[in-house]
Amino acid sequence: MREVTDYISKNLQAIRKERGWSLDKTAKMTEVSKAMLAQIERGESVPTVTTLWKIANGLKVSFSSLISQQTNSVRVIKKQDRNLVTEEENHYRVHTVVPFSPEKQFEVFTVELDPDNEHTSLPHNPGVEEHVFVKKGQLEMDIDGTVETVDEEEAIIFDGNQPHIYRNIGDNVLHLLVLIYYAQ
Repeated sequence: MREVTDYISKNLQAIRKERGWSLDKTAKMTEVSKAMLAQIERGESVPTVTTLWKIANGLKVSFSSLISQQTNSVRVIKKQDRNLVTEEENHYRVHTVVPFSPEKQFEVFTVELDPDNEHTSLPHNPGVEEHVFVKKGQLEMDIDGTVETVDEEEAIIFDGNQPHIYRNIGDNVLHLLVLIYYAQ
């Protein structure tokens, strides 16, 4: 987890400085407090998934660009090298599979959600589209009040710029593959 915290710290600071933004402006754009942003940049605080999404949306960058080591080289991403971020008291786990690519405008995650748990996601920026593939289990998606059940080996695609909730309605851990596409 220390490695992910270091990536988040360095990436947030690099993006902010590249734009010439103060912590005050960054706080205003992301709706995350200046104190919290400073703690994240110093590596003193591990942000939640929700906080990372608020930062990504406010900075108009991908989620994985905050949590992954930035590199321009081609690489194989080994299972043991994936970055892990958790929320909901560790009942919701997100692993980066394919970090964001500016050329392709997408990123891919695996998500694990324990039985009888849910994760509420804040709306993403306009133009963000989510493709959610159920690998194992049964997913109930609540997309701004529209509820859909997605079974194993099925998928759901929706505009990510609206509130959405992932619910595990099965008896076992829910395994998802999530592709997030960022329209230009």
